[in-house]
Amino acid sequence: MFIEDNEALSNDELKSLFTKLDNHEIQFYFSPLAVNKGDGGFHFCSEPLNRLGKRTKHYSFFKSLLTNILKKHNLKAKKIFRIALNITFNNGYINEVPFHLDHNYPHKQLLLYCNDSTGDTIIPYFNKSITPKENKAIIFDGIEHKHYFPDKGVRIVCVFTFSI
Repeated sequence: MFIEDNEALSNDELKSLFTKLDNHEIQFYFSPLAVNKGDGGFHFCSEPLNRLGKRTKHYSFFKSLLTNILKKHNLKAKKIFRIALNITFNNGYINEVPFHLDHNYPHKQLLLYCNDSTGDTIIPYFNKSITPKENKAIIFDGIEHKHYFPDKGVRIVCVFTFSI
């Protein structure tokens, strides 16, 4: 499965997301790795739902974004495994994240790009290279993928993993 949606969120949803980001409502932490310990892929991350199931006060908002995007494509999340926001930038150490799976069990993935940037997402199985554009979402099976760090500025992506 591969779905690309160039207008994933409604104008109100997008405005609400940007308000939360602009008003510093969402707390980010420094992550020293992209995929593997010592890989040099440091970035900033926020996890409304982390891998252990812990939720922040923003969980419901991000769950509703996921639910609404999936509904547009006649899909429904059975279980949500993780919701994260990643802010990557040219960190001077590495240019790309290694190919990886987000989980070692079957899952689906939705990436919601929050801004225009460089730093394409590469999904070899579908021979896809997706350039981040504000309000674009891609939905795909939990398969190997990677992304490049932006040449300049930041790349902000919401990552949702789930089952249907």
